[in-house]
Amino acid sequence: MKVKKILYITVILMAVMGIFLWLSGLFGLWFNGMAFLANNTKQFEENGHSVDGRYSLKVDLSNFESNIGRDIYNDGEHRIYVSWIQKTQNGEYDIRFRSSGQYSLSGATLISGLHHETISDHFFTTSTTAKLTVEYNEKKYNAQVTGQCGLNYKDGDCFSFSFFLSDEPNKEIVEDTGIVELTITDLYKNIWRKK
Repeated sequence: MKVKKILYITVILMAVMGIFLWLSGLFGLWFNGMAFLANNTKQFEENGHSVDGRYSLKVDLSNFESNIGRDIYNDGEHRIYVSWIQKTQNGEYDIRFRSSGQYSLSGATLISGLHHETISDHFFTTSTTAKLTVEYNEKKYNAQVTGQCGLNYKDGDCFSFSFFLSDEPNKEIVEDTGIVELTITDLYKNIWRKK
């Protein structure tokens, strides 16, 4: 009899705790992170602004793995770092950056190459704001945006670029390139605050 009573009390307490966690938003935050706040347009509003500055990183194109995890931007709370890099058969380089920020039940911030914008209660859009230039042998090349992901990670997103180290793509394929300097500009600070 006593064991049944303890079991019933335990089940009731767990149910009450589950309801509390659900209503408080903690479940949504644990499972979906920043996306939970961005999609919760009834409780959170989205705004943000451009981030001034030029941020540079030297990468070694002769050793792709050595660049993974290296920061091109880091202010202590927000980080943008290399998550993937490769060379294609036609001599083009592809690089993907991962952005991570801060989130809690009171709101979230993310500095990224992407602007995540709420259009209405049920529609969202993501646009690339960042620009990337590559300097090699004292020449600068503009990288082209090739991809983006939404808030697919609990703490952020990702975006990618591709570039050639030649004014005439597909003509000159540079072997053993070595070190190039990447410079990123026009970052965007996404902000979600409780209404």
